[in-house]
Amino acid sequence: MYRKKTRYKHMIEQQTSKRRYLCGVLCALLVCCGAPAAFASETALAELLEKQERLQVQKEINDQRLEQLQDDAEEKAAHRDEVNAQVQAVQAELDEMRQEIDSLNQEVARLENRISGKKAQIQQNMELLKARIRALYVTGDAATVEVILNSHSLVEAAQKAQLLKAVTRRDRELIENLTGQIQAIEGDLARIDQDKQQIAAWRKEAEAKSAQLVELYQEAQKLAANAQDQTLGVQAIADMLEVQIQENDEAIGQLEEELYGRRITGMGSTAGPTGSFAWPMPGYTYLTCNFGDDGHRGIDIAGGDIYGKPVVAADGGTVLYAGWNDSYGYCVFIDHGNGYETRYAHMSELAVETGDALEQNQVVGYVGSTGNSTGPHLHFEVIFDGELYDPMSYFGHSDS
Repeated sequence: MYRKKTRYKHMIEQQTSKRRYLCGVLCALLVCCGAPAAFASETALAELLEKQERLQVQKEINDQRLEQLQDDAEEKAAHRDEVNAQVQAVQAELDEMRQEIDSLNQEVARLENRISGKKAQIQQNMELLKARIRALYVTGDAATVEVILNSHSLVEAAQKAQLLKAVTRRDRELIENLTGQIQAIEGDLARIDQDKQQIAAWRKEAEAKSAQLVELYQEAQKLAANAQDQTLGVQAIADMLEVQIQENDEAIGQLEEELYGRRITGMGSTAGPTGSFAWPMPGYTYLTCNFGDDGHRGIDIAGGDIYGKPVVAADGGTVLYAGWNDSYGYCVFIDHGNGYETRYAHMSELAVETGDALEQNQVVGYVGSTGNSTGPHLHFEVIFDGELYDPMSYFGHSDS
């Protein structure tokens, strides 16, 4: 990101430098052409360029701040979501515990019903046993009857050796079976009660953890909301700066067009070479590539709505070539007859043919993006005595 910002800043400085250079050249040219009224426009243009540079610096600083806030907001939102996920997980555990406790309560109720049934059966068998004991009493075995009647429970009576001898084997088996079932059920109840106590302890711990997580989530939500509010505030400043930059850029464009327009009007349209170059792209001065940049043969002139706009001859002369070139796309080469040649490339359409005699400011074609091009622009070259020269250094050059 630092490299990106550095390249962006360097690009801004280049653009500002180019415009300042154009402004200085125009000022000198307008003085030579007897147009002192242009000083006010030139001064206003310089002020606008300085303002634009300040706005660009402010925007760069604000954009860096915005990027930091956006990263911070994303981190806080991610933390909030993570805590919320933990809250949801604990809530799910609590729901499972509640369901398990409900299931255990249902099992307890079922076992308690079974115990009640078994006790009823034991009571019924006890009555039958007592009837048999009365029969034993009638037969005269008083000692055995007394032992049985003095027992406090059926289990105690069943364990008496004397009673076991008197009671039939069927009665003993029945009593032992019912007693064993009751003991098993009571064991299940004890286990279930222990499970309920453990689950209740877990549930209490989970509820405490859930309450703590909810509190953390609320705090995380508050921090995320504050970060988002700060981001929106800085974004609003970025939008405002963007609008100011755009409006200022439009004002710069209007002044530059006014200055260029004065120059072109002052030069007029003259047959044959005038010895002075007119700007080939009226109304557009934004340079995306300078002469010599990475071996660049000329300058590239671009603009937001430049596609299809007319390209004019920098000076009068004869068309050496008008047609297609794999690198230049649709292009025009003009021989100005005084050692100078200019070339215009990447056009979408041509307005002249090879051999045509041209006047200065005559339309030769329309801006496009043909050939080896990355977007709509005019590639403009100046050649003198077969050697390439920086077009900006020859802007307004007079061959005298």
